[in-house]
Amino acid sequence: MEGDARDFGFLQVWDAVAAAVGTRECVVQGDRRSTWDETAERSRRLGWWLTGQGFGARGEVASWESPNDTVGILLRNRAEFLETTLGCYRARCAPFNVNYRYTGEEVAYLLRDAGAAVLVYQREFAAVVADAVGRLADPPRLVLVEDGSPTEPAAASVEFEQALSDAVRPSVEPVPSPDDVHVLYTGGTTGMPKGVMWPLRELVSGATGAVVASPAAAATKAPGRGWLRALPAPPLMHGAALWFAYNAWTRGATIVLDPIVDRFDADQAVALMRAESVTWLAVVGDVFATPLVAALDRAAADGGVPAALSYVFSSGAALGETAWNGLLRHYPSLAVVNALGSSETGPQAFQTGADRTAAFRPGPDTVVVSEDHRRILGAHDPGVGWLSNGGTLPRGYLGDRARTEQTFREVGGRRVAVSGDRAAVAADGAVTFLGRASNVINTGGEKVYAEEVEGALARHPAVADAVVVGRPSERWGHEVVALVAVSLDVDDAELKQFCARDLAGYKIPKAFLRVPAIRRAPNGKVDYTWAREHATGEPSPRTQEVER
Repeated sequence: MEGDARDFGFLQVWDAVAAAVGTRECVVQGDRRSTWDETAERSRRLGWWLTGQGFGARGEVASWESPNDTVGILLRNRAEFLETTLGCYRARCAPFNVNYRYTGEEVAYLLRDAGAAVLVYQREFAAVVADAVGRLADPPRLVLVEDGSPTEPAAASVEFEQALSDAVRPSVEPVPSPDDVHVLYTGGTTGMPKGVMWPLRELVSGATGAVVASPAAAATKAPGRGWLRALPAPPLMHGAALWFAYNAWTRGATIVLDPIVDRFDADQAVALMRAESVTWLAVVGDVFATPLVAALDRAAADGGVPAALSYVFSSGAALGETAWNGLLRHYPSLAVVNALGSSETGPQAFQTGADRTAAFRPGPDTVVVSEDHRRILGAHDPGVGWLSNGGTLPRGYLGDRARTEQTFREVGGRRVAVSGDRAAVAADGAVTFLGRASNVINTGGEKVYAEEVEGALARHPAVADAVVVGRPSERWGHEVVALVAVSLDVDDAELKQFCARDLAGYKIPKAFLRVPAIRRAPNGKVDYTWAREHATGEPSPRTQEVER
């Protein structure tokens, strides 16, 4: 595997930091406050319970198979989510995320695909879990997290707290390996959800954005970072939020979780940031940032904004210029990072600093692979190809040999992950990010990348959100159409003129359709099926909800 051959992984770093800051708050959510020592003990006991049930490492397997028994996590943002991931690592099990918006059939698919040994779920979702396990010939062991819901638990569930209480330290404890994996299921926006297996050694570098020289180095620096209190606003079930929390943890941070777990309430988030002196904040693009800026505006008019915020990280969806500038209006020295990436690659490109209009810059391991997957493009060999990453990479796709071999390739002597995103390399070596291949619109023989047009529209002060799709056209084959949610009155002529500043004529939308809001998933990604239905005159009745 390409990348440094570090002999430690995320758990070894976490334990070293815990030893250095044991009495510091580790996870905070409302009245529930746990120190690093307490979180270590609870995760240790969960690890013992898993080991006592006979779950753990599987031994040598193929690159598309998990070396660890798998444990599903069907929880909202709560301490048990984080405790479960740590407990799995201690038992040499592989945790994987289960989307809590899934139906029973969808949960059953995921459990079957992962070969789940255990499912940790909260009582709210008991009916869905009962439906799911009823569809399985070999259902997983069920662990119930209480949340006060009246729903009857699924049959044969053991309570989370009871499991911790009953756990007995094994006579021979498993020794976690940096090669153990965490399985991150994709959202299924390009097909059925796929499990991406990240070795734990890679979660202290590329995927999470952490930079750790050694566990000892992390432990030495952590005591001086008592000020670092990080709030992941999006769901932990998505990689963007979980990896953000892991990055903060490697630095000794306190993770602050919002007590409101079923939606993003921007005014509550601002109040929480003030009460908990939040310094780091993770969002997913404008779907979180736009209401947050509005809440900050209200707070500024009513006594002032939270004072401690110093860093905002956005991933999963682009942070638009309006929201970016709104954040800087309240925090002129705020560090803002807009990141592009995927479950398979980790971060690939970044915008930083005060200028939202600056181009995304490639990450240090980002490359562009030729159309035929045989060459790495550069100034010596410019052209359009596939955005890819080298360096720290996943093991492969869980249970899918063909997709593993298709995505994780040897190109030019390097192991790279080839994403579904397109990029161009100029003669001077500059990289331009074009967008997902699945979102390319062929119009009159020209290719239009939807993300480029969306980015141009997002810079208009009246456009709160936008999505661009193609719809059938007798003249053009397909024509470019924009769905826009506007905050101010603006006519089509002005929008076309505005787009013409940055876009060739064939890229400018032929029509602008007003919608109350752009429908997005909880991770901030656009629902393109919904958008295409609207563009073709067959709209879905559902509208956007900013939910967790």
